[in-house]
Amino acid sequence: MQTCKSCSDLHGRPASTTQLCEMALLGVGELCGVPAVEHYRCVACGSSFSRVLIGASCDCIWRFLDGRGASEDRAAPSAAPA
Repeated sequence: MQTCKSCSDLHGRPASTTQLCEMALLGVGELCGVPAVEHYRCVACGSSFSRVLIGASCDCIWRFLDGRGASEDRAAPSAAPA
């Protein structure tokens, strides 16, 4: 199954961005009693996300963990010929 458009649009946005699709909260990680990261799964396409809540503002983003079909968005550069 491909990553839905809402998940593709959410990847890399600030953590303060409201979810663009229905997400199931899977867990919350804390650091010294403060929520630091949340893990979600998209109900529509099954993509997994982390939502980083603490750190520098550039680190506090929505991030694909293992999005189905997200490989096109994050394709690794092709290896150089041997």
